[in-house]
Amino acid sequence: MAGIGFELKKMFRGRGYLSGMKAYAYSSLVTVGPMALCMLMVTLLQQLLIYIDVSYLERMTFLAAVVYAFVFSLLVTCGFIMVISRYIADKIYLREYDEIIASLYGVIATCLGLGGLAGAVFYYFSPLDAVFKISAYLLYVELIVVWLQSAYMSALKDYMRIIRGYAAAVIVTGLSALLMVYAAGMYTGLAMLISMNIGFFVMIALSFLHLESYFRQKANHYFAFLQYVKKYPSLLVTGLFCSLGFYIHNFVYWLMSPLQENIADTYWIASSYDVPAFFASLSFLPTMVMFVVSVETAFYEKYRQYYGTILGTGSVQDIKRAKKDMIQTLMQELGFMMEIQLFFTFVSLALGITLLPHIGFSTEQIERFNILVVAGFLYAVMFVLMLLLLYFDDRRGAALVTALFVTSTAVITLAMLPLENYGFSFFLSSFLAVAAALGRLLYYLKNIDYYTYCSQPLIARKEG
Repeated sequence: MAGIGFELKKMFRGRGYLSGMKAYAYSSLVTVGPMALCMLMVTLLQQLLIYIDVSYLERMTFLAAVVYAFVFSLLVTCGFIMVISRYIADKIYLREYDEIIASLYGVIATCLGLGGLAGAVFYYFSPLDAVFKISAYLLYVELIVVWLQSAYMSALKDYMRIIRGYAAAVIVTGLSALLMVYAAGMYTGLAMLISMNIGFFVMIALSFLHLESYFRQKANHYFAFLQYVKKYPSLLVTGLFCSLGFYIHNFVYWLMSPLQENIADTYWIASSYDVPAFFASLSFLPTMVMFVVSVETAFYEKYRQYYGTILGTGSVQDIKRAKKDMIQTLMQELGFMMEIQLFFTFVSLALGITLLPHIGFSTEQIERFNILVVAGFLYAVMFVLMLLLLYFDDRRGAALVTALFVTSTAVITLAMLPLENYGFSFFLSSFLAVAAALGRLLYYLKNIDYYTYCSQPLIARKEG
């Protein structure tokens, strides 16, 4: 979230509820905006296909193509996003703005080279219609760019322009879908796929224009960020494992459970599990917003005060007092975030039990939704604890927590397959990850003096 903290502090210094609402709105925009918009587009277009009475196979082919594009584009980019966020933050701190926009093109080229080749091989062997394959592949490529751009959008200050860009993408997608259905007579999933491609293209183009206008100076060091990949490989691993752990139970159900469905001899999915998982994932988005607001406002001031006292002329008592205030504030903010997420968890459970039967959910799907909502609460807490470890630069601890998370999710899901208790493995693995992350954070805070004073090298080494 490079750059967002400065703007949030300005907003919260303003008086009245309006400033606070603006801060939460901006935090929502830069943290979950693109993901929420993608989910909104998929939901609306899927409902349009149902309304115009498109066949089940056509609807499922469209849904599977979008799910694959969404999931695998995240897996390709999530590790690099973790690294590039550190890179952007450092460049902003050093005021080397001319390097930032160059790194955007470099990381896009890197991810498109890696992920684009894999996607091309996948669709090359698919028996789907050529036009549909091209459209599905383009959506996958566009989402790679969207996720990478989102890492840079937090550094921008023109919030209304960002909102207009995202709103334009949704409007263009909706209008394109309506025109293709009612003007061109394309009553197919392909029409919806093309509409999403047009909408995301508009989002990408407007975001590039926005970023280019803000970071005017350019350098030709497009791949300088790769030095950070070499310097901080644990960040790449942490980002990858965190996302892989979130989806690996889906992969197991796609390939090895009785829920599996083969769509058009191309996609393996488990729609009776994936759809409840999709709705359940909406329940923990508030935590992502709350984390940014809490950490970048209340906690950061105490964090900076503690390390400023160490680097300044503070006495031992001043340092101890600053450390106590920092830890106390951290625990207060962490408890507050958990309370807020618990509230949204209960609301999601109530809404799910009340509303989901009216849109065709079976009793088994509602049970899976309930389990995944509770598991989502634990995942959100684990994610916040992992980010706090990174905040203290405990990259090794964050990598170990996410490694435990992805490993335990895979092992427990495979072990529980015969029980057919779908979703409970994700709950158990999230619980284990939360326990490990909380234990690591408490251990780090207890020994923070050691990590601050004694973990640095005695002699600074110059890199060749």
